[in-house]
Amino acid sequence: MKISQENKELTRRKILECAVELIITKGFKDASMREIAKNAGVSNPTIYNYFPTKEQLLYAYIELKHEQAREILVKIEDFHTYTLREQLQTLIETELELYLEDREFIIQISEMVFHSSSIKLDSLYNTNRIFVETVNEMFSLAIESGEIEKPPFETLLPKLFWDYFVVVVAYWVNDESESFEDTTQFIDHSMGLIESILNSSLLNKAADLGLFLFKKHLLSSITKFAMPKTKLKTAKQKLGEVFHG
Repeated sequence: MKISQENKELTRRKILECAVELIITKGFKDASMREIAKNAGVSNPTIYNYFPTKEQLLYAYIELKHEQAREILVKIEDFHTYTLREQLQTLIETELELYLEDREFIIQISEMVFHSSSIKLDSLYNTNRIFVETVNEMFSLAIESGEIEKPPFETLLPKLFWDYFVVVVAYWVNDESESFEDTTQFIDHSMGLIESILNSSLLNKAADLGLFLFKKHLLSSITKFAMPKTKLKTAKQKLGEVFHG
């Protein structure tokens, strides 16, 4: 009997839920795929159909949280009236709320990325599609409404904001203050800085400076390196004319 897409998604989420619980209890290294499959009520071959490796469970968990955060934001009726800063800050706070019940699991992922290096940070970038798309929509609407000027390197900003989000999570997992007050302060201050930069002409001025340096120095350097090759080509042409009359 063919399994529906809805049932497949339910099975996938059940496997993830059991994986998180077991990894929190036993640790990533000692939690086996066989035991995760048993707790989820699926066969050993089935779990590998959903997640070929144990690392894929970590990536799928992060993607799921991005998806759930987006679903929550969509349900906020007046979300479109929020300022860009309020939208971005709500996204971050929503993600952290979703991580909260699995904080021990997030701590393990963080340690594997930043300390043991058993998971490459680059691999996490494959999980950020929904997050980046969500942020990109926020920036696009803010530009369209005239809230902020169109910044240079517009397509890079959502990806840079993902980098910032990774820093926030890294700060949060090490925050021992009551109710994570330090993280709240960190987000407030850093988002204030981001807002000030976006509302100023700083990015455009920095882009103008970069373009000037590129034109005046880098291009001239390239030209200098290219000159010998050009002269060599001309010399070869003249030499050919001599030999061939």
